[in-house]
Amino acid sequence: MGFLRLSLLLAVVLQQAGCGSWPEPLFGRLTSPGFPKVYPNDEEQSWNLIAPPGYRIRLYFTHFNLELSYLCEYDFVKLYSGDKLLATLCGQESTDTERAPGNHTFLSVGNNLRLAFRSDFSNEKDFTGFEAFYAAEDVDECEVPPGSDPICDHHCHNYLGGFYCSCRAGFRLHKDKRTCSALCSGQVFTERSGVLMSPDYPQAYPKLSSCNYRIQVEDGFSVILEFEDSFDVETHPETLCPYDVLKIKTDKEEFGPFCGQTSPPQINTRSHIVDIIFITDDSGNHTGWKIQYLVTALPCPNPTSPPHGRIAPVQPKYIMKDHFSLSCETGYVLFKVTVGDHFRLGVHFLSPLHPRLYLLVVDCGPPDDLRNGRAAYITDREVTTYGAMIQYSCEGPFYAMNINNDGKYRCGADGFWKSSKGENSLPVCEPVCGVTSQRLERVLGGRKATLGQFPWQVMLTGESLAGGALLYDNWVLTAAHAIHSQKDPSTLEIRMGVLNRLSSHYTEAWAEAVFIHEGYTYDEANFNNDIALIKLKNHVEINSNVTPICLPRKNGSHVKTNDLGTVSGWGRTERSFRARNLMYVELPVVDQQTCRAAFENKSSGGKPLVLTDNMICAGFQSGGKDACTGDSGGPLAFLDPETKKWFIGGIVSWGVGCGEANQYGVYTNVINYIPWIENIILNNS
Repeated sequence: MGFLRLSLLLAVVLQQAGCGSWPEPLFGRLTSPGFPKVYPNDEEQSWNLIAPPGYRIRLYFTHFNLELSYLCEYDFVKLYSGDKLLATLCGQESTDTERAPGNHTFLSVGNNLRLAFRSDFSNEKDFTGFEAFYAAEDVDECEVPPGSDPICDHHCHNYLGGFYCSCRAGFRLHKDKRTCSALCSGQVFTERSGVLMSPDYPQAYPKLSSCNYRIQVEDGFSVILEFEDSFDVETHPETLCPYDVLKIKTDKEEFGPFCGQTSPPQINTRSHIVDIIFITDDSGNHTGWKIQYLVTALPCPNPTSPPHGRIAPVQPKYIMKDHFSLSCETGYVLFKVTVGDHFRLGVHFLSPLHPRLYLLVVDCGPPDDLRNGRAAYITDREVTTYGAMIQYSCEGPFYAMNINNDGKYRCGADGFWKSSKGENSLPVCEPVCGVTSQRLERVLGGRKATLGQFPWQVMLTGESLAGGALLYDNWVLTAAHAIHSQKDPSTLEIRMGVLNRLSSHYTEAWAEAVFIHEGYTYDEANFNNDIALIKLKNHVEINSNVTPICLPRKNGSHVKTNDLGTVSGWGRTERSFRARNLMYVELPVVDQQTCRAAFENKSSGGKPLVLTDNMICAGFQSGGKDACTGDSGGPLAFLDPETKKWFIGGIVSWGVGCGEANQYGVYTNVINYIPWIENIILNNS
């Protein structure tokens, strides 16, 4: 029954292991026949214990009482692992010639253990036999016994039932799953000197590796190899390099094979491409080799200096990759006849050949075109060589050059036109701002404008009618509330140089992008930060009917109480109809205290109206003259008494009714937003 029970248990274990699931632990109990009673005479019985691969069997006895005989000839228990006899046991205690198990634990060598029991034909006393327990346990294959070689070259990883090997960086696992082969092929050395070594030098080089190093320098150089320090490659006393081998090859010659412990002599390969091949087998423990390489080069003919030029550095001999600089006297550049290219001052001439060289006078070429401007020659007509002078000017009277540039440029020694300050950048012709071609006479209660009186006036037609003011020649300043609902800027039509709202004669522009102040939130009672910029797709042509308005000067153009400003637009008139003709009216600036008092207890949408320091008020206490619906975003313009130019001091924003007594129009105070305007234009130009 004991043998039958063991067979059933092992069958279950092996069946589970075979289907890939984790096996149940293998364990059990073995006893002599009839235990704990006296075992019978002339009995033989054996038990075969087999664990899954990667496991071993541990067995120990809790009771052992067999007949003692010399060398256990009569009754015994024998333990086998495979073909190896582990122990022969009898008696109760060990003697000089016999062995009893005592407290000893027995381990199988592999994954199997066989226990064999035998009793002879007679016993003089009663012996109760044995009781033993066994269990399968995982074998740690990575544990290396003293004096043994490790099972893996680099890293060993144990797991239940087995192990696996892995390699350090720069190595890969060989197909034998235990050896780490070096990844040592495909390296290319291109410097003019360097060092190559066998993998892990000066430690033992790896087994089963195939290394291929290439030295590849420019054609015209020759590679020289010098072996340094120790040289140790496995060899054989009778056969030339049958195990590990080092070879050196060029396209014309092969050197080697090399092995043993004697360093090869210096090798002049006489080639600029050299392959170093190193192959190792699966045995041996040798340290390998180290090679220092350098190159020699062919000599080049000595260069000569052309007229008006000089060579540096001067040396008695030039070889491949040496260089010298040809520099010229001021006003001359290099011209290489063999190629026909123009070279700038001080270009390195890198060639072992000796082409003819001439020096030509520096030529800056025709001056670059200037938008809204032109260049005129000051020196001889169309002379563009070193020292020539040109004068840039802008198309007046609508464009003017920036004040930091006088427009005079000179052809420099480096072949570039330079301003009087030594700069290469072109001058800028900016539109003249704040100039009107018609005088203003001393919109609701206003006058009709004439063509050219308000050349900065912009009409915006999209979701609704609104106004704006032209800045420079590609930006429009307006109110945020006038365009915040414009979802698609490309549908916003922009008209300039127009008087009659229904006229078909005007300058048309289209929006590229719209920038609404980040602090603006649409609110019927709060119009703080009511300002926006529109970038035009193209620059508009400036003329007497289309001219930008100036921004307030940071240190001068501040709007004060009682200053007279002029507001213009096509908004509703006193007849409650939108004006067909552009209208304007002159309004005085009202102090904040008076304005706040006028709006006290006023509300919109159930919320009190908000008046902030970012707003200015303008109008008459008696009413009658005011901006109105349709004028939103239009300019409140002031004449700067110092510059005699018009600047935009306010943007039509909001109010209570139109032209009512004791009420005033409210305008965005532009001076507070100069940094915001400049930042938007600078970052989006």
